[in-house]
Amino acid sequence: MSWLILIIAGFLEAGWLVGIQKSESFTHIPYVLLAILSMTLSLVLFAIAIKDIPITHAYLVWLAVGASSIAIINHYFFQQSLSIAQLFCLIIIALGVIGLKIAS
Repeated sequence: MSWLILIIAGFLEAGWLVGIQKSESFTHIPYVLLAILSMTLSLVLFAIAIKDIPITHAYLVWLAVGASSIAIINHYFFQQSLSIAQLFCLIIIALGVIGLKIAS
């Protein structure tokens, strides 16, 4: 269950990055609130997950899920390019996360 909580925390990390990006320097309050809520929930869930997962593994997974999520979100919603090489690297990141889970 801790791993699922950690994955959700990683997705929420992407949520606060999108919120900050869309807030346009904190001028659009709904996006600022989205960023604050996502950041808070992400950190709370991360704190819950590290009770059962070593901090080094948890941080790597949290960061990997967040970074991968924001890359995919930016591609689909904000028309940023995502090359085959970048997609391949995201798959390698996902395999690394799966490997950490299997190894622990």
